[in-house]
Amino acid sequence: MKPIVIITAPAHPYLTERLQDKGFEVVLSETISYDELANNIATATGLVVSTRIKIDQPLLEKAVALKWIARLGSGIELIDTNYAASKNIICVSSPEGNAGAVGEHAMALLLNLMNKVTSSFAEVKNGLWIRDANRADALMGKTVGIIGLGHTGNAFASRLQSFGVKIMAHDKYKQETPLQNVEFVDLATLCANADVVSLHLPLTPETHHFASTSFFASLVKSPYFINTCRGKVADTAAIITALKNGQIKGAGLDVLENENLACYSEVERVQLEWLCKQSNVIITPHIAGYSHEAFYLMAKIVLDKLGI
Repeated sequence: MKPIVIITAPAHPYLTERLQDKGFEVVLSETISYDELANNIATATGLVVSTRIKIDQPLLEKAVALKWIARLGSGIELIDTNYAASKNIICVSSPEGNAGAVGEHAMALLLNLMNKVTSSFAEVKNGLWIRDANRADALMGKTVGIIGLGHTGNAFASRLQSFGVKIMAHDKYKQETPLQNVEFVDLATLCANADVVSLHLPLTPETHHFASTSFFASLVKSPYFINTCRGKVADTAAIITALKNGQIKGAGLDVLENENLACYSEVERVQLEWLCKQSNVIITPHIAGYSHEAFYLMAKIVLDKLGI
């Protein structure tokens, strides 16, 4: 009998092809639920996941044949890695695969906001040709604050290198980078000097609602705010308050606290509707790390790490 791999998320065809070439039976279950996975995981040797299903201890207790878990992309907060390790289950991820795409998307959100691309296009579509009110802010000469200098933070910093900006970075657990022109500072210094603030943090109990009301109140220069990491790292209500109070000049959000729009509460619906009406807000559907190239690389890198 061939060893079974269950793929629970959309993945590049290369993943299935390479697994099959190496003698695995691949079960494609992109919409599988937690309960369905729990009922089928006992026979699996490998499991491929993204951010949709929580791989917790009760689930892993049923995974009696599981040897490895491959997380497509970055962030393994939904996997109980400690319990997996106790069962000798290898866990790998592929942040290197989509970090570049996240860095580019963060740049796209920032340049779009600063140059009023989306908002002015909406005006043109409504028959308005407004120039003076759509005068841009130049990125050159600005101070960009990056909070979290892991794979995606470094990717964003590398793409900023040619823009003539000053880059300040704050990372509680890291004080080095291969890049030039990056100054590590404490959070207060970053918040006092940044014209742009971009979040690149993992979601942990420590970072949940990192961007809170008090965080936005500490921003001195009313910076542009970019979040391409995890929605729950930023408090949606706090973002709205910061926009209303002028504590941030605009917001580019690729992630939301709740990304299942069909299951929104009334409060969540009102918040999203308000944000979508603002000319200085851009929201994209968690696609920052989802380029065609990243889609392939995420699959290749996890298999390379597993030696498959």
